[in-house]
Amino acid sequence: MKIDSSFLKHIAELSRIKLSKKELRKFTPQMRTILESVKVLKEVDTTNVEPMKKHVPFSDLREDTAGKSIEQEDVLSNVKHMENGMVKVYGEVFGGIEES
Repeated sequence: MKIDSSFLKHIAELSRIKLSKKELRKFTPQMRTILESVKVLKEVDTTNVEPMKKHVPFSDLREDTAGKSIEQEDVLSNVKHMENGMVKVYGEVFGGIEES
């Protein structure tokens, strides 16, 4: 697989992350290094290695019951930006610039 800026741009778009041309130039070699490191891990013989993942049986889980939650007014009292009774989130990742 060829790891170039068009590949990284595609992955970023699928993730709904906006990357500038400067960021693409910076992150492309980093992504290439990360994925090449993963290739090395694929070559390691793990035949006799036990998985670290621990599965919890459903019988060990607590009962899922509704409890008291925080009141909307209390949550919104600590929010810098809100709209229609909801928290309004800004940032490049979300495609907006924070208002003052």
